[in-house]
Parts: sequence; C-alpha cells; structure tokens
Amino acid sequence: MLNFLTTTTVCGFSLYHVLAFFLIYSCTGWCLEVIFAAATTGQLVNRGFLNGPVCPIYGFGMIIVLFTLTPLQDSVLLLYIGGVILPSALELVGGWALYKLYHTRWWDYSDFPFNIGGYICLEFSLLWGVGTLVVMRIVHPVVAGLVDMVPPFVGFVVMCVLYAVYAADVVVTAFAASGLAKTLDAMEQLADSIHAVSDAMTQLLGTTALNADQKLDEQRLQLKLAAAEAREAAPKKRALRETLAAVRAKTEEARGAAKRASEIAKLNTAEAAKAAQLAAKGTMERAAELLRLEQLAEELQARSDEMQAQLLRTPRIVGPRRMLRAFPGLKHGVKKTTLKALRLGLARRESPEEEPKKNGPDTRKDA
Repeated sequence: MLNFLTTTTVCGFSLYHVLAFFLIYSCTGWCLEVIFAAATTGQLVNRGFLNGPVCPIYGFGMIIVLFTLTPLQDSVLLLYIGGVILPSALELVGGWALYKLYHTRWWDYSDFPFNIGGYICLEFSLLWGVGTLVVMRIVHPVVAGLVDMVPPFVGFVVMCVLYAVYAADVVVTAFAASGLAKTLDAMEQLADSIHAVSDAMTQLLGTTALNADQKLDEQRLQLKLAAAEAREAAPKKRALRETLAAVRAKTEEARGAAKRASEIAKLNTAEAAKAAQLAAKGTMERAAELLRLEQLAEELQARSDEMQAQLLRTPRIVGPRRMLRAFPGLKHGVKKTTLKALRLGLARRESPEEEPKKNGPDTRKDA
C-alpha cells in the first residue's frame, strides 16, 4: 500500500504527498479561520464545518491550486489570477452544494458588494489571490520540505490514523447537520403556522367588530323608521276617532284590521327574537373559534420552544450547538430566515450567570 502511494503520481505529485498536503492545509485553513474569527469577533470558536481542527475546503482548494498553478508559479500575474478564480469557484460550488444538501447557508456574502448569490464576493476573491501567492511562493516549499523529512512509513501510519478520525468526524457531522436542518425546517413550518393562526384571529376579531357595528347601525335605522311611522300614523288615528261615531257600519272592518295588525306585530316580534337568537349563537360560535385559535397558537409556540430548548441542550463542542456558534451568519430555508431567537437563547445559555450579591448584616448602630 505504501509503495502504491509513493509511486503513483497525479499531476506530478505522488498520492502520498497529495494526502499529506490535504491534511496539512485543511488544518492550516482551520487555524486561519479561528484566528480571523477571534480578531473580528473577539471570541475563540471552532470555525470549521467538522468538529475536528480541519476545514476540508482549504485542503481541496490547495490541492486544486497545486495541480493547476504549479506550472505557472514563475508568473506572478498568472498565479494571482489563478488564485482569484480557483478558490472562488470552489467556494461557490461548496456553498451551493451545502445549501442543496441541508437547505442552510453556512456563510453568506449577500451584504458584500459584487457578490454572486451570497456564496462568494469580490473582496474575499481578491484576498484568495494574495493568499495563493503567499502559499505558493513561501509556505508550500517549507511544507513540502517538512513532509519529505518524515520517513514514509511513519508518515503513512500517522495519516492512516488521522484519516480514520477524519472519516468518523465527517459521518458524525453529516448526521448532526442533517438533524439541524430538519429541526430548523420544522421550526420554520411552526413559525408559518403561528403566523397563519395569528392572521385568522385578527380576521375573526375584525369580522366580529364589523358585525357589531353593522347591527348597531341597523338598530338605529329601525328606531328612526319606527318614529317616522308613528308620526305619520298619528293624524290617521285622530281622523279615525272623529269618523268612528258616524261610521258605525265599519266597526267590524276596523276590528278585523286591528286583529290583523296585532297578528303581524306578533309575527314581527317572533322574527326579531329568532334573529336575536341567531345573532347570539353566531357571536358564541365566533368566541369559541377565537378560543380554539388561541389554544392552537399556544400549542404551536410550546412545540417551537421545546425544539429550541432541545437544540440548546446539545453539547457545546460538537453537534448543532457548536455549528450555531461556528457560523454566526448561518441562515436557513428559502426565505433565508436569520435564527435570531435561537441565537439569543444560545447567548443567554452560554453567558455566565451573575452571582447574586450577598449583603452582610447591617452592623451600624444608631448614635
């Protein structure tokens, strides 16, 4: 196996050297990420996607640079241009692939000018070019010399151990990232459901208020019509009393008309009572529906809070909680929802609790 690795070459490099360079530059990239995060945020955090002290994208990037740009290393201009293009292309593809796998943006340059989909931006692409010049001209000759100083058998044994740990870390991290993505999907769906319930409650309250105003206007209109009818009916009643003595023959007709009016009045009263019952029933139904929606909103919020609590209870150095700390700009879903509430909970959980001040007994005595 060792002989195969040392004799098989790819783009002028033996497989033994390729595997060694991948490990070294993965670890070097992780160190740079940690230093950059400490300098910009003042916090020392594991900035890698994996749990271990490695960033695979740096290892892959450097291998691609070595394969492609080694023949051009005598030209500063070509080396710089290649250093701008190749790492940027790898960062673009890597960010897009991670988003497709987990529906999560682990980094986002959307706020930077001249960015492409938020995956890469001009500022960091130019920095990649400078970094490539430094590594190819200064760093890599030293690294290659150190690798050659290690006996091949010793290097082979060390790499076997490290790659076994590397592979295990990849598997563990893949499951953790998948679990985080599923939890965030569920929390996002719960947030949408809570928003929909809130809209339904608002609409129901608005409809109830509108119906109450409409009924009040109808009652006022009915009172006005009744008053107008009473004013119009008064002269007719006076005329009827004046002619009642002279027109005895129409008494039965008047009684019949009065009887019919009484029946109509009774009918109107019954209809009004029935309408009032229906209105009361509708009001009670709306109140019951509003109570049901309130209970549903509370249940959904409780489920969301429990999911958040489960995420925050994961270990700090591995798993989803570590990922949230490692990628402060992490965004999830098509809407790119920033996990503000989750981050606030994480900050509260990790901030040291202030010890209550214990005041001793007051030993002062009144003079």
